[in-house]
Amino acid sequence: MIKLLNSKYVLLVYFFCLFINANSQVTSFKQQKITIEALFDSLTNHTSIDIAYDVNAIPHDSVINANFQNKHALQIVQEVLVHQNVDISYLNGQIIISKTLETAIQKEKSIRLIGTVYDKDDGTTLPLVNVTVMGKPLGSITNNQGQYEFKLPSHYAGEQLAFSFLGYHTSYFNVPQHDSLINIELQPTSIQLNEIEVTYKDPLKIIEQLQNHYPENYINQQCVLEGFFRESIKQDGAYVQVSEAIIQIIKPSYAKPSSMERVKFIKGRKKNDLQSMDFVDFKLEGGPFQFSRVDIARYQDFFSADNELYKYNYDGIDVLDEEIVYKVKFKPLTDDGDLLYYGILYIHADSYALVRSEFHLTNRALRSSGRSLIRKASRKIKVKPMKASYFIDYRKLQDKWILNRIKGEIVVKINERKHKINSEFTATTELLISDCEVNGKYKLKPSELYKSRFVLADQIKETDEQFWKNYNIIRPDESLEKVFKKTKVVSN
Repeated sequence: MIKLLNSKYVLLVYFFCLFINANSQVTSFKQQKITIEALFDSLTNHTSIDIAYDVNAIPHDSVINANFQNKHALQIVQEVLVHQNVDISYLNGQIIISKTLETAIQKEKSIRLIGTVYDKDDGTTLPLVNVTVMGKPLGSITNNQGQYEFKLPSHYAGEQLAFSFLGYHTSYFNVPQHDSLINIELQPTSIQLNEIEVTYKDPLKIIEQLQNHYPENYINQQCVLEGFFRESIKQDGAYVQVSEAIIQIIKPSYAKPSSMERVKFIKGRKKNDLQSMDFVDFKLEGGPFQFSRVDIARYQDFFSADNELYKYNYDGIDVLDEEIVYKVKFKPLTDDGDLLYYGILYIHADSYALVRSEFHLTNRALRSSGRSLIRKASRKIKVKPMKASYFIDYRKLQDKWILNRIKGEIVVKINERKHKINSEFTATTELLISDCEVNGKYKLKPSELYKSRFVLADQIKETDEQFWKNYNIIRPDESLEKVFKKTKVVSN
């Protein structure tokens, strides 16, 4: 388990997660005046079938009289929802209920944009470039090879599309009327500022301004975020497991850091038959649950007013969206082997908002983090953590900054002498926030919550690949794209 001391979240990687349910799929049920939601919860408890649904797709609070004798759970669901405009699918022990293509983007023809972003000077591709519609909540990002894919409602045609990247001039492009291939070249910035801007800045004063301007830089209301989540594991450079999912995150007000994020799993796909692992079933446990809480701006990790853990150094300036950002490095005052980090904060010079950060577990913390980072398998193995690194950035929406993307990478070496196993595992987790809506009334019911004990790969069943056509994702790197194209994709 990797934990930032001043935060409420934990990033973790676990071995050996196995869940077995052997209940019958046929049941009898009789009860007067029961809500549809309670009925579905009861069916899940009495059978081996999970029932997943969008609360906005069905009248889950409606009260009905239930009387079913020796029927399959699918038959019961179909009878209950016979007059509802929903799609009901049953695959691999899971019933999935969804709207019949009536989301905001689905109601009208969407515009699909794809392309690659290059450095104009040397032609290299640029990863992590933000792709956004000016003044709108939708966003995407380029992958490690500079490629992006962005889906927009057709009424966004004519809006201004922005491609922005740290150290480069922002490039603007009007959203076309139809699907298009748009390749972009970004020009590196040549910073020309007056003398006062390039002189040394006191890092403690920058951090103090970050704290003072904090309330006005972030949204002080609850937001509903739509995100694309990906977990991948490599053993000695070869993919052994990949899981992807669309999730919904209820993000509480930044003014209330004691309120915790909640997550709803919508659908996903996985590929875990790529190459057999030598000796363990290596899975990321609770990924979406834990990663939804990796928000160092909200929890004020590394820069809280009562910080007594880190010291700061000014590292110059850079440019983001044609505006100056200060770079402030931080590292522990005392690296005593506790779970401490070093890294860099990028702070907007005008608003003093934290807009980006890269941070890593210290070498000494790595040496002592084996027990926290890994749950060992039953065999006697040696675990040597090699790396734990994270990246997070924010994008501007109107006059506020919202979460944009998080990426984490953990590398461990596993040695087991008896079976002559010596492998390096790399676990990569990515979260892209593609949409944001301020909605203080939206709530998730207990039955919808993604629990900390859940393993993403185990929550994913087989469903229709067409589902993915209506969501923004991180376009896979070429190697990962080939992984999914090897054989038929398992999706949910």
